[in-house]
Amino acid sequence: MLKNFLYLNELALSDYLSALEGGERSSTKDGNLRSAGSYDSAGSNSDAAGRYARTEETTVRLVDTPPSQFERLMTLVAADPELSGWAAVHEPDEEFPQLRVGALIDVECDIQIPSVIKALAPASGMGEALRALKEVGSTLGTAHIPQIDDAKLAMLETLGNVMGGDLVIVGETDSDDWKVAGRLRDDHLRAAADELDGNVHVVGKVSRTLAVEDQKPLLALPGLDILPRAQRRELEAKGPSGPSDDSWLQGPALMIEILAIYR
Repeated sequence: MLKNFLYLNELALSDYLSALEGGERSSTKDGNLRSAGSYDSAGSNSDAAGRYARTEETTVRLVDTPPSQFERLMTLVAADPELSGWAAVHEPDEEFPQLRVGALIDVECDIQIPSVIKALAPASGMGEALRALKEVGSTLGTAHIPQIDDAKLAMLETLGNVMGGDLVIVGETDSDDWKVAGRLRDDHLRAAADELDGNVHVVGKVSRTLAVEDQKPLLALPGLDILPRAQRRELEAKGPSGPSDDSWLQGPALMIEILAIYR
């Protein structure tokens, strides 16, 4: 199956592959050798004519691109799943509880970017819009415009700047309970944020398992722990604001270091 990559962490891919192959491959060479003899007037290839045979060689140099590296990695891990901890998950309810930290998995799921992550992204313009609204309120009065706390607005802008273009996705698997979540680094994205929605395959390494009763703020996920410790503890103590609060990851769930997302 030809894959359309929406995300591919090329640095992690190179590390995984070189560890399994014992080195890094930069390119491959494919040679094709062809001989052409001389024929006499009768159309037969005589011994004399054969002495003047011409040999042509065509060489094609193939660059080892990230998509080809990914296909090679999948072949290697499938051939030795014990070494790589590889698992192509088809039944999350049965297979997820058996996975250990460090396992490399491929799971089909419906992904989305939670609203809080979208809001924090500088490209959303949320911070600029709130600051403009605050300025309007200071000019016209706050009778019809809600007050905006300066400290919270500054924190929103700070968190957005720390995140940069990085995102977090949450995927709903073929299960009534289990989810997956992980960080996407901006420099490895191959699609716009609005394309990161819908049914995809997610490949990544398990970094943590959340039990049924566990919950974790998305802003405190491994690799995206951008909240100061005191604020993180305060947030975790309060918990989600309600069932529809998508700024939290509710267990059971897997937090993963995402290697690839493809369709």
